Amino acid sequence: MSDEGSSVSSIRFQYNGVIGNGCISWDAHSCVPLLASYRLETLHRHRDAGFDYVSINVGMDANPTSQIIEVIASFREQIEQIPNIRFADTLSDVRSAGAHGQLAVGFDLEGAVPLAGDPKNVELFHELGVRQMHFAYNRRNEVAGGCYEPDAPLTKLGLEVLLACEEVGVIVDCSHLNERSALAICDAAEKPTVFSHSNVRALNNNLRNVTDEMIAACAATDGVIGVTGLSNFTPGKRAEADAMVEVIDYLCERVDIRHVGVGLDYVYDVELDELPEDCDPAYWWPLEHGYGEDFYKCSKFTPPEAAVQLRECLKSRGYADVEVDGIMGQNFYRVAEACWQT
Repeated sequence: MSDEGSSVSSIRFQYNGVIGNGCISWDAHSCVPLLASYRLETLHRHRDAGFDYVSINVGMDANPTSQIIEVIASFREQIEQIPNIRFADTLSDVRSAGAHGQLAVGFDLEGAVPLAGDPKNVELFHELGVRQMHFAYNRRNEVAGGCYEPDAPLTKLGLEVLLACEEVGVIVDCSHLNERSALAICDAAEKPTVFSHSNVRALNNNLRNVTDEMIAACAATDGVIGVTGLSNFTPGKRAEADAMVEVIDYLCERVDIRHVGVGLDYVYDVELDELPEDCDPAYWWPLEHGYGEDFYKCSKFTPPEAAVQLRECLKSRGYADVEVDGIMGQNFYRVAEACWQT
């Protein structure tokens, strides 16, 4: 084992959620290839880095529903079989995973296109394991406006989807939305909303990042902004823990620390091609917004192993232990308590 791996393992007892200090360590969003054949044993990296829970993407607006269902079926079956990983249908599953040194895994959808225009399908995806959902992914759809189409509104159908999410227990995620739609969702929401993996526009002027108005609106719902380590959206485009802490500092200067969390947006095995044949990458990830011709394969990602360094950076900046625990998971756990209903 490498020195880095030994270091992570040696402090797992101290840092890993319930095992160490009674707190949950929560990554609100990371990604694996959307392939039914992909093996989820790789998620042990999250566990070994000290996470108790990770939400992984099982589909987005660019993916056909048939692919998403195949991925969900495969991933659910695998999770039942892989040692030290369990599916998180409920918060009890999350707590139990942490208490037994396991990783709890949940699903999220990046966009509402898979609902096929019917809010009732929110309940269907909830039954399949989805516990968090975006309303649009970068572009507009019939529900809401993506971040790269700033004038597209939240629609009447979008309000119905919002109600459906709150009724069945799906966290409403405003990442990848434009300001207009995100503010409308936050204004209409009866439960906490989140930006699971979004940084701040004042530190990196990309439309995928959130404005001060979006930050305030999310906090007003008692929600959480999850800071991401993806280089395209960090200060100085650095995939480093200290860049994430810069974003955390900015947020904590404007809203209470209870509204700040972590959503790494780490992509496992990024070299694997998962996109449908008819998917145009330049449409979903526009070149003019800094993505490049092969964005994900040339971007830098802050890995789950950086959680240890992130904690240390926060402590070195003067954050108290209870504040670090909140940022590293307890704040998102609180939102899940309010939204999941189980």
